[in-house]
Amino acid sequence: MNKYFILYIACLFGVFILGCSQYSSSPLSVGFHNVNAKYNALFQAKIKFKEAESLIFDARQDNYSQLLPILLPIDSLSAQTVNEQLAAVIKKASLVAERHQNSKWLDDAYVMIGEARLLKEDYKNAIETFKFVNTSATSDDARDAALIGLMRAYTEQGEYQTALRVAEILRTEPLNKENTVGFYLTKAYLHQLKQEYKTSVAILEEALPLMPKNEEKARLFFVAGQLYELVNNPQLASQKYASVSKNRPSYNLDFYAKLNKSLALGQTDSFQKLLKDPKNKDLQDKIYEAMATAEIRKGNTQSGLRFLQSSARTNQNPQQLAFTYLRLADSYYNQMGDYEMASAYYDSTAISLPQQDPQYKRVIEKQRSLADFVIQTKIIRTEDSLQRLAKMNPAQLDKVLDKVYSDQQAKEESQKRATEIANKNKQLQNKNVANTFNDPNKPMWYFNNPIAMSQGKTAFIARWGNRVLEDNWRRSTKDNVLSFNSSNALSNQNISNTLSTNVGDLNANNSSNDVMKTAIASLKAKIPFSPEALLASRKRQEEATFALGKVYKLNLNEPKNATITFEKFLKNFPTSSHEAEVLYLLCLLNEDNAGVYAFYKNQLMSKYADSYFSRLLIRSQNESLSTGKESEVQKLYAEAYNYYVQNNFTNAMGIVEKGLKEYPNSQIEDKLVFLKAVLFAKTQDTKAYQTALENFISDYPKSQLISLAKERLAAVGAK
Repeated sequence: MNKYFILYIACLFGVFILGCSQYSSSPLSVGFHNVNAKYNALFQAKIKFKEAESLIFDARQDNYSQLLPILLPIDSLSAQTVNEQLAAVIKKASLVAERHQNSKWLDDAYVMIGEARLLKEDYKNAIETFKFVNTSATSDDARDAALIGLMRAYTEQGEYQTALRVAEILRTEPLNKENTVGFYLTKAYLHQLKQEYKTSVAILEEALPLMPKNEEKARLFFVAGQLYELVNNPQLASQKYASVSKNRPSYNLDFYAKLNKSLALGQTDSFQKLLKDPKNKDLQDKIYEAMATAEIRKGNTQSGLRFLQSSARTNQNPQQLAFTYLRLADSYYNQMGDYEMASAYYDSTAISLPQQDPQYKRVIEKQRSLADFVIQTKIIRTEDSLQRLAKMNPAQLDKVLDKVYSDQQAKEESQKRATEIANKNKQLQNKNVANTFNDPNKPMWYFNNPIAMSQGKTAFIARWGNRVLEDNWRRSTKDNVLSFNSSNALSNQNISNTLSTNVGDLNANNSSNDVMKTAIASLKAKIPFSPEALLASRKRQEEATFALGKVYKLNLNEPKNATITFEKFLKNFPTSSHEAEVLYLLCLLNEDNAGVYAFYKNQLMSKYADSYFSRLLIRSQNESLSTGKESEVQKLYAEAYNYYVQNNFTNAMGIVEKGLKEYPNSQIEDKLVFLKAVLFAKTQDTKAYQTALENFISDYPKSQLISLAKERLAAVGAK
């Protein structure tokens, strides 16, 4: 009896299993696989996916002084932190495809696989998955979710037009509530990245009423406030900031919302109260930054910069500090025109700004351009100082050098004491090195922390200026040994920097009087007393002034300052070898001013009619030569070369000059110029020949004759 009963049960079970095949369309089979797909594999996949999203949201580092993105950008760092959860999502959702082919949840499983791949930055496979669902899904909701994922994938890759085409398809679809929110947020994010802020905030307004109260919604209200500020609607901005506190925000988010609301309404009286509140101790930098914004909006740029510097000093977040430095750098560059201070702050920004930040490339370009600017201006000031010192009478000069020597002694003594203190502190610090490295919460020692050192240096310069390390360095006024009536008067600090030497390197066995004499003699050695030394100093100043003009013109795009610098160059260095190029650049800088343009063009054509820059100017004013004209200049070149072979150098030179004058912008211009340089070897001295070759190499770096020109130049040098 028991045997028959067991056999009966086994047969029933077998029939049930056969009837529940994933390829069967029977109601029993479909129901079985629907239940298992939804409440087993898919349920677990959704839990893991929500866990991943929560971890990413909680680990975000929002910089509230910058425009927050509507959706958290997908990046490798966030993907790495949730790699385990996303792998589990793909594994669990894939079980639906492997074991429950006839389930109605199959499309949802594929959508979840695509979304997990999207968060892993696996855009290629994510897009393929979403496209597969779009073409094969039987569920409209799953197809809509796949299209939203596809739009997000294209947006993250910067393919905005493709993403908009997907959005046009979705716009006509009847979406459920979840997909409607996803569509609105993704489209608002797309327009935000395109800097279409009015469209972005309008779409975001549609999504907010559909979302539950939580920190994510509070954050989106904050973003809406920021967007309204960008489109100059402070009233709506303040309303959105006020809504943040009604949606369960974090303390920091609520604090920044209140701060921005006060700024939008111009209610800045509460800032001092916020500064004094102990709860805001860690947020003082943001209060100072808000105070700076308020002052700058009122037109008080200097006061605003002081508050920004206070923000930098109190900042405890290196990532946000980079943006404070950047704001200071941009303010000093754009509003104040103080390029040296701007250079210092761009240096500090480059240290701490993440390389993936969109502004990083611009910061590096500014940093390099301004570094060149600082180098050239320092050379100009230094040589100007040395030349002024050379003109002093001996009594005045000795008085200045005595002061410089005593200042440097005080400086070196202060540096020595500072080094001793630093070494002592380092020894004490080394006792706890192991503990410091084992405990990440312990702060790094100041002198081992490059960010802290850069921050301290910038803060010091911002408050006190670039002071020399010496006693009484905080005095606002110091005794000046010399005073010049000129506006370019030398300060003791500039003299000290110009003539710096290390007193400690002198022989310690000498008496103090001997050391002083030796040090002052070393200082005097830098001053260009002789005609040769003065000429060399003038040459360095000439090259630096020329380079500075090009920095203004080519790197900083400052046409006004470039023009002033080049005009000063022509006045101070009238016989410079760079005069032709300077005149050419002044023509370019004054293309909109016909009178000034004609003045510099006439000078260029009259003084340097045969120069490369004259031909370059003519070339820019003329179209390319016709085929017939090119043929004519080819014949002229052949004729000139034949005369050269026959040693008839005079006729050859005449034809070359005719070709250069009458056929500017020809395809064989470099050949004509090179032949002219070779003719100089036969008709003029070696110096003229050498200069012609050097100019050819400089003016035609892409010519096929460049290697031959270099060989000839090397041969001239060897002779």
